[in-house]
Amino acid sequence: MEDYMRGCTRKLALWYTRTFKPIMTHDELEPIMATLGFVGLPPTSSAAATKEYVFSSAGGWRSKWAPPAEAPLPRPRLPYPRIDGLHIYTYRAFIDAVNFYLRMSDISDLFHVRGMPLHDLHRISDRNRKWRKMEEDDSVFVYREGTLDQATFNMYHSTNKNISNSTASNGSSGSTVTSGNSIVIREKGNNTPVSCIVPLKDIIVIAAAQNEEEWKTATATYSNESDGSIITEGACGYGDLHRISYGKHSAGVSGILFNKGSTCGACYELRCVDHILWCLQGSPSVILTATDFCPPNFGLSKDYGGWCNFPNEHFEMSEAAFGEIAKKKADIVPVQYRRVKCERIGGIRFMVGGSSHFYQVLITNVGSDGEVLAVKVKGSRTGWIPMARNWGQNWQSNVNLKGQPLSFEVTVSSGRTLTSYNVAPANWQFGQTFEGKQF
Repeated sequence: MEDYMRGCTRKLALWYTRTFKPIMTHDELEPIMATLGFVGLPPTSSAAATKEYVFSSAGGWRSKWAPPAEAPLPRPRLPYPRIDGLHIYTYRAFIDAVNFYLRMSDISDLFHVRGMPLHDLHRISDRNRKWRKMEEDDSVFVYREGTLDQATFNMYHSTNKNISNSTASNGSSGSTVTSGNSIVIREKGNNTPVSCIVPLKDIIVIAAAQNEEEWKTATATYSNESDGSIITEGACGYGDLHRISYGKHSAGVSGILFNKGSTCGACYELRCVDHILWCLQGSPSVILTATDFCPPNFGLSKDYGGWCNFPNEHFEMSEAAFGEIAKKKADIVPVQYRRVKCERIGGIRFMVGGSSHFYQVLITNVGSDGEVLAVKVKGSRTGWIPMARNWGQNWQSNVNLKGQPLSFEVTVSSGRTLTSYNVAPANWQFGQTFEGKQF
């Protein structure tokens, strides 16, 4: 039972991008903060010790902007000395305070908040601390008790739930302590909390500066294909979308969403809103895969024809998919969209192409967040070779891999990596497609 509990929990830690280096203490954080223009203050001496950082006008990695003198100046602060296993609101307050001075468009370029395993048996510090369960969307995390103060909780939480009152019930096999949304299970005769009681979906990375579930506004039109689907070659390189199973539930996206092809394969949920004439009753939603680039037309207004002009967020859907959320008589409709996890049937597919001196692989049917960040290939006589994005989801390498079984390592934008060993046999041929594991 203890092994199961330990396997189904994750604790939160602050990770430093791009290489996802974990930061556990202020000794590791302070040099990074110094490069950003922050000076660390001595930690407080209270039982719940914290360490604050002050922005220095004499230095700074980015903007040295400051608000008017009469405005209160926030100070980024975190518990001392350990900064892993904190509540997500505590991290959010820290990152918002840092961004107050840096004014970055994407603060997650500096920091991520990432889940990590709870190793009760390997770390004494984990074993002797009290942890609480925390639910964020479909994920389950645990955090150290006492790392979320009431002021931070009120800042980011719309309701004032009682998170401090606890009740305990004792049984023959142990005890369960409940505190608001928190659950801690202890074995009989053992005060070490085992933590959560529900399985954890493999959602490990949380972008600290954005909410994946937040609906955003955009517009949508549809392409009039003969069978109601977009089936032509697109900027992602997928080819026939029915053959690779994306079919009618696909869309071309404007440049700001396409992001030079990196979002090929990402999944979006769309619903038509704010148009009583064209939106279907009840605002049903549809899940789409980004499969193409919607080019701009700066000769036309963004209200008619120039829908994909930068920085407009626009989806060019298949006619069949468009008909699931709006009436087809409409030219363009306002929509709300959000990124969702991709539900795929079968494993990731690798279609091998190129020649003996130019090796290329088209990657499709990627689950999880669907957006491939990096790819490595390995033959039986080579180590892991990083591949470069050629275009869309075509990845290339100049190494001759003929006559070797091939393994692939795929990393998606959330930071999760999946390795499929010996996907292609030694006698693979160009033009063949092979199936690996799935996220």
